[in-house]
Amino acid sequence: MDIKEYSSNMKKAVEKRLGKGYRVDEATVDKINGVSMEALVIHKEKINLAPTIYLKPYYEDYLNGEGIREGSERIVQAFYRAVPGDDLDMKFYVDYETVKKGLYYKLISTERNTALLNTIPHVPFLDLDIVFYYSLETDGLPEGSILVKNSHMEMWGVNTETLMMDARMNSPLSMPVKCREMKDVLMELKPDAFDMTEELDNMPAMYVISNCRMVNGASTILYPGILTELSDRLKGNLYIIPSSVHEVIVIPDDGRETSECLRSMIYSINRTQLDPQEVLSDSLYYYDRETEKITIAS
Repeated sequence: MDIKEYSSNMKKAVEKRLGKGYRVDEATVDKINGVSMEALVIHKEKINLAPTIYLKPYYEDYLNGEGIREGSERIVQAFYRAVPGDDLDMKFYVDYETVKKGLYYKLISTERNTALLNTIPHVPFLDLDIVFYYSLETDGLPEGSILVKNSHMEMWGVNTETLMMDARMNSPLSMPVKCREMKDVLMELKPDAFDMTEELDNMPAMYVISNCRMVNGASTILYPGILTELSDRLKGNLYIIPSSVHEVIVIPDDGRETSECLRSMIYSINRTQLDPQEVLSDSLYYYDRETEKITIAS
């Protein structure tokens, strides 16, 4: 059974489990980097916000032996966790004065999103683009976000400059930077894998930079003062490795690594370790301490 047939069967199973007062639609959702994902969109009467449940993890469990019945039960539970209360009114989204307090930015690849960028407001940044989204959590709703489209901007009667101004104000305040040494990250992931007195102490300086939610955190390199502070701490210029859309790795340009070696590593990881929609760029970036500017490393 391929994922399309799985989606059809799961739709029927979820509809049966939910009963009256609900409608389940199949959908193919276009994500960043040209990725399309199969999903079920579940509507509840009197609520005009329908959670989207992506089927990929459930389909993978099905391929590993889970039945449709068990999968449908988990999807329904995921829906109940995501669905807002009966009193939610999404009409607030037409009012920019309300929306702007939950507006944030993130970075995506320009080359991988040429079609998408025709439909959304964006600000070019090197070989990337800054795009905007509304976080549903701003109003106490379940976790989720809405990518800002050109049609939304027209509805609000604002321009890209206004979106950028508000997102630039909100992002560092509500999603502050989280900067950790790589050795601390590795210890959290595999606390028994390293000898504390030797392996970790000899590890070169490397920092993982994201936001407090660890989601779309590569954009924290745009926060004022972040790279300046880190370059002062490391006393030199910085290489910025775009490890995913969610975070970057920063290392000092101290002569230990060449740009060619780092670019080769980025290229390999993007094709072997990341889901396609999480890839940010194949480029290596460089922060110059004197000019306080980010460029693509030569």
